[in-house]
Amino acid sequence: MNIYLAASLSNEHRADMFEALRILREEHGLEVYAPVEHKIPQDWDYPNSEWGLMVFSQDLMAIQQADIIVALSYGRLNSAGIAWEAGYAYGLGKKIILVEMLDHKKDTQSLMVANGRYASVSGLKGLFGYDFKELPKTRTWTEQK
Repeated sequence: MNIYLAASLSNEHRADMFEALRILREEHGLEVYAPVEHKIPQDWDYPNSEWGLMVFSQDLMAIQQADIIVALSYGRLNSAGIAWEAGYAYGLGKKIILVEMLDHKKDTQSLMVANGRYASVSGLKGLFGYDFKELPKTRTWTEQK
């Protein structure tokens, strides 16, 4: 099973992304494509627009080849990239496991992201406990807006 990890590359969320990557690989034994690990050779030699298109194309191919998308979601504050990756994957008929990295009592989830999920889990602890062999349709009940 191939996994595409959709996660924010911001400094604020980097530790979460790397822990999710560790859980998927070490605890679940899954093959994971993480965009942060893939570089464009001599990337500084290209104009920004060309570099961006190369990264986009590389990630697009990885989403197409993935069986499942695991998306770290910070609710309505998701990065545009995560929301786009999840939406594109949904359009391709991919299963999206939404890892809700938020406080369910006070935060809200985008209704588009929430309803495009196959399953959702609460935080990295939920990701650790998720059964990737059975793929249950688990749900959290975060308010949607």
